[in-house]
Order: sequence, then structure tokens, then C-alpha cells
Amino acid sequence: MQTEDNRMRLSLGRGLLTLFRRGLVSEPDAERTIPVKIDIGHRVTRAFARKINGIPAGSITEGLFNLPMTAHIMGGCPFGRNAEEGVLDLDCQVFHYPGLYVVDGSIIPANPGVNPSLTIAALAEYAMSRIPPKEGPSTTRRAHS
Repeated sequence: MQTEDNRMRLSLGRGLLTLFRRGLVSEPDAERTIPVKIDIGHRVTRAFARKINGIPAGSITEGLFNLPMTAHIMGGCPFGRNAEEGVLDLDCQVFHYPGLYVVDGSIIPANPGVNPSLTIAALAEYAMSRIPPKEGPSTTRRAHS
């Protein structure tokens, strides 16, 4: 993980990596593009590979095509006090779309510099705790004996 602020734009489209089928394609942000090579990461990987008698490896898209890759896409759905300031209210519900909640990494505004999976899980738990219970008869199932 690295903590440099960077961006990429995602959209539906066709590209080489989607085999020209319609799918999610990305393009770098001209001002804050994702670095393809992080020197310290390469040095650490090579040193660790030597230590364990392993083979350092990277992704094909980065090595052959000079295209950066990310495993954790975050941001895009910021919190706000109203729809002019953000996409979500403090209950993780999308403004003007009652019942639509966002519970993934898109509510994290920036890369935390560590694997975000526990942060995403905690935010999802929080969002679920904010959903009001359904009115009417209970829908919980009882165990049969």
C-alpha cells in the first residue's frame, strides 16, 4: 500500500482488457495518476524474494502495458449534510433515494495506506445498524427442534 493521493476515472465502455465487450474501463487522472512503479515496493519485494528463495512478480498490466492497477477502489460517495455537499447522509443512505444504502469502499474518501477490508466491514456494520426495522409482524425465523 502507498499513501500518495491519486485518482482514476471508471466508466462503462469497451477496451482491450474487456476484450472489447461492454464493461468497466478505467483511465488515469491526468493530474494525479496512479504510479505504475513504486520504487520502495519493488526493492522490498526483491529483497523478500531473495530471502525466501522466491521469484518476485508483478501484474501483467503494469509490467507489459505500463497500466497501473489497484485492488481497492475507494471514494466517490462522500458523506454530506445535504445533497449539495455529498452523496450520503450520516446513515449511509443516498440523498433523495430512500432505502438505497452504500456499504462498500466507495464511502472511504481516500486510501488509508493499509488494507481497507476491516474498515469497510466496520462501515458496513455501522450502515446496517442505521437501517430501521421493518414494521409489521416479525420476520425472524425460529429454529425447529
